[in-house]
Amino acid sequence: MKAKLIRFLQVVIAVVAFSALGWGSYEFSHYIRTAPRFEVKALAISGLNGPLKRVTEDEIAGRAEFEVGTNVFRVDLNAIRERVEGLSWVQYAIIQRVLPDQIIVKVVEREPIGLARIGGEVYQFDSEATILDVDAAASTSFPILDGLRARNGETNLKKVEIYRKTLDELGQNDLSEVHINDTGEVSVVSASEPMTVALGSTDYRTRWIKYLQLKTQIQQQYPKAVKIDLRFKNQVIVRMKEDESSGEQVVWRGDKRTL
Repeated sequence: MKAKLIRFLQVVIAVVAFSALGWGSYEFSHYIRTAPRFEVKALAISGLNGPLKRVTEDEIAGRAEFEVGTNVFRVDLNAIRERVEGLSWVQYAIIQRVLPDQIIVKVVEREPIGLARIGGEVYQFDSEATILDVDAAASTSFPILDGLRARNGETNLKKVEIYRKTLDELGQNDLSEVHINDTGEVSVVSASEPMTVALGSTDYRTRWIKYLQLKTQIQQQYPKAVKIDLRFKNQVIVRMKEDESSGEQVVWRGDKRTL
């Protein structure tokens, strides 16, 4: 009998304790969600890696759609992050809650790595193939990439990777244009002359060096040439007209004749 009474008292104490704890938790939760000291005065906005260059604090604050005076615990951090990342120049954003009354927004801006010609207009793009309006404050000394298309993300990304590899192998300053077709074949235009050089899909540097070695002789012998095709092993094809289907061709084979 005594043991039953003790167990009963233990149960009662536990119920009372849990009820008190629940009530205390409710009171605490109600307090932190309504107390004025937890009302956010403003967003603290900054660049994660340094000062903002291509997007302003006002643009970020406007996209965040944050209302001053909102309780710090009621702020939807993920919703703010998604809206801020909707800005074209924002690569990603970090949103933090700092007690008692701060919401911090840190932004990483997109960094342009090239220029692209799309539909007759020139844009910038970043390493993720995101198409960006030209930023006058950014360097525009990139070779123009011809081959990107609007709303063609996966294919554009592959072409951007090829573009970067081409610049790495040939040198950015030596080129004015890089053309990449849908099969991944590369043609380039030198920064020093309007000659299109077809390099194919591999061995860009080897073929480019070959072109540089033959360049002077080609200019002297075929001053009207508009394209040099180096895609085929042991062959150099010179085209005299823009229209490849009807343009005159002069073909050298490595086993018969060389320049």
